[in-house]
Amino acid sequence: MSTNNPIIDVMQARHSVRRYDGQTEIKRSELERLLKTAFLAPTALNLQPIRALVVTSPGLRQKLTTATGNTSQLTTASAVVLFVNDRENQDDAQPFQPGQKTPTQAHTDIGALDAGLVAMQFMLLAKDAGYDTNPMTGFDHLAFSQILNLDINRYQPLLLVSIGVAAQPGQLAKHKTLQQIVAFR
Repeated sequence: MSTNNPIIDVMQARHSVRRYDGQTEIKRSELERLLKTAFLAPTALNLQPIRALVVTSPGLRQKLTTATGNTSQLTTASAVVLFVNDRENQDDAQPFQPGQKTPTQAHTDIGALDAGLVAMQFMLLAKDAGYDTNPMTGFDHLAFSQILNLDINRYQPLLLVSIGVAAQPGQLAKHKTLQQIVAFR
């Protein structure tokens, strides 16, 4: 149902996908474009502690299936993006490099909120670019950290988003009515 409002149309068209076509390759430049815009999302106190680790390697995505129940999403997607809270929040030229220690716990709790904002923008941008996505929180965060060789003191995995072209269109999930979730005073 078109509303003559492109933002609303994209929001209404985005649905979670469980299986991708397994054939589509998304160019690194396209993923960078989507992520660059997604990272314009607001963060608490503008601290910008969220980092993204893009996993395109089919072999590495296959290894990650041992730490999640979302096997088909990991193996058939074009890529998966792991959004993490960087507890050190350094301005690294290249994050995820070994040997960076001395984490702080400041703002760890709000990192999940910040990651959600960035990830949602990423998913909407992906839909607008013709791709489908699915957010996942049901994965073994410690196992992901070990498989991806992340410093567990510094990087807190929060949210995983698969991206690709759906093998079958995503379906609108049942949502609660506005009266069930909103009150006015």
